[in-house]
Amino acid sequence: MANSKNTKTGSVYPFLDARTPMADSDLLPVKISIVLKGSQFRIGLKLYATPDLFNKAMTGKGTIPKEAKLLKDSIDGYLKKAKEILNQFPNTDKKMFTNLFKSETALKVSGKTDLGILFQQKIDELTEEDRAGSISFYEQALSVFKRFKKNFYLEDITVEYLKAFRAWWINKGNSNATAQIHMRSLRHIYNRAIKEGYISQGLYPFKDYSIGTSSKSKDVLYPEQLKALMEYEPKSYGETRSRDYFIFLYLCNGMNIKDALSIKGTQIKGDMITFVRSKTSKTNSETKEIMVYLHPEAKRIIEKWGSLTTKDYIFPAFRGTNSDIERKKAKDILARNLNRDMRPIGKAIGLQMNLTLNLARHSFATRLKIDGTPTSFISDALGHSSSAVTAHYMKTLPDAQYKRISESLLTFE
Repeated sequence: MANSKNTKTGSVYPFLDARTPMADSDLLPVKISIVLKGSQFRIGLKLYATPDLFNKAMTGKGTIPKEAKLLKDSIDGYLKKAKEILNQFPNTDKKMFTNLFKSETALKVSGKTDLGILFQQKIDELTEEDRAGSISFYEQALSVFKRFKKNFYLEDITVEYLKAFRAWWINKGNSNATAQIHMRSLRHIYNRAIKEGYISQGLYPFKDYSIGTSSKSKDVLYPEQLKALMEYEPKSYGETRSRDYFIFLYLCNGMNIKDALSIKGTQIKGDMITFVRSKTSKTNSETKEIMVYLHPEAKRIIEKWGSLTTKDYIFPAFRGTNSDIERKKAKDILARNLNRDMRPIGKAIGLQMNLTLNLARHSFATRLKIDGTPTSFISDALGHSSSAVTAHYMKTLPDAQYKRISESLLTFE
C-alpha cells in the first residue's frame, strides 16, 4: 500500500475496520496496523470514513474531494508520528509504542531523545511489577530534572549538565545526598539507553563525573539517650504508639518500618522472626534472610498494637491491602504520624536532632559497635550485602568511648 510506512524496526499501515461500524451509519473506524518484532497489533485513530471516501483518500485516483484530502492529511500525520517512534526508538515494544503514539509528547527536537519517555518506560515496568517505592524514586527524579531544565534530552546530559544540576539543587536549599539519589536514577536510565542503542557509550558522562556515595544520617541515639527514651512517660496515645514502634524497630535489628509492617504471623517461629528486606527482595537474585530474636519487650509491643497469633500481618496497617502501591500509601501515612508524634518526645529528653523512625536502625548498629560486636555479625543482622557497606553505614563511636579507651591504655590489671 502506497501509504504504508516501513522502517528497519517495523511497519505501519492504515485500514478500515469493518468489524466495528458506527451505530446507525455506514462510517467505519480508521485504524493503523503495526507490525513490530514479528507481532501485529492495532490502534484506533479517532477517525471515521466510508469505504469510498477512504479509498479515494488512500489511492489519490481521480478527483479527490476536499473531505478525502482532509482525511488523507490526518492519516498521514498519524503515520508520520508512528514512523518517528519506530525510527527513534528501535527497541520499542507494543506497550511503549502505544503509550508514545497516544501521548502528546513531541518526539523529535533537533534529533534529540526525550529522557522523559525513557523514564516513563522504566516507571511503566515498575508499575507492572507493583514496586511502589521504586516508582516514586523515578517519578520524583523525573520531576526534579524537568524543573531544572524544561527540555530534558538524553544528548544534553554532559559533565557540565551534571555539575550545573548539583549546584542548582543545593542552591535551592536541598541536600547533596538527595542530588546524588536523583543523579543515580538518571545514570540508570542513561545506562539503559546505551544498552538499547539510543546513544553511544563514548558519550557517557558518568565516567568523568563522580556522583559520590550518599552519606548516611549522622544522627544516632547512644545508650544513655536510648535509656532516656525507654524511661520517658508518654503524654498521649500518639506518643505511646510512636515510642513503642521505635523501640520495636530498634530491638528487631534496626528493622525499617515497611519491613516491620510486612511481617506476618507465619514468619514467627518460637522466639525468632525470619524475613527478607523489602528493599532487596525484588532486586537481588539471591535474597538474604535475616534472623531476629523476639525480645520480650518486642513481643509486648506486638501484642499491644497488633497480634502475635494471627497468620496475617502482625501489625494492622497492611491488613486488607492488595498491592504494593496500597501498602506504600498505608506505610507513608503511619510513618508520617509516628514521626510527628515523636518530635515532642525528642525535645523532652534533650535530643539536639529530630527523633524519627530512621534513627532506630543507626542506633542499633552503633550500639553493637560500641559493645565490640564484630562488623560481620552486624552486617548479617542489618541484611547488608557486605561488611564494607556496614562499616560505611555505622556511626563513629561517641567521644566518651574514645576517652574510656584512652584511659584503659595504661591500665594493666
